[in-house]
Amino acid sequence: DKSHTGDGSDTTFTINSGRSVDDVLVIVNGITLTPTDDYTISGTTLTFVTAPAASAEIVIRYLG
Repeated sequence: DKSHTGDGSDTTFTINSGRSVDDVLVIVNGITLTPTDDYTISGTTLTFVTAPAASAEIVIRYLG
């Protein structure tokens, strides 16, 4: 698991390689986001559709 803090403008975060939306959970302020609706993954970049709010707690959990 990796934690980040939103700043209200950044939409991209670096994640571990070899991951897809099927094996990553993204939680912002305790709310689990919906893959492809709320974020996408390409290579080692996770891109949010909308930037997490300033001070938002972002948890990226790797499954499997």
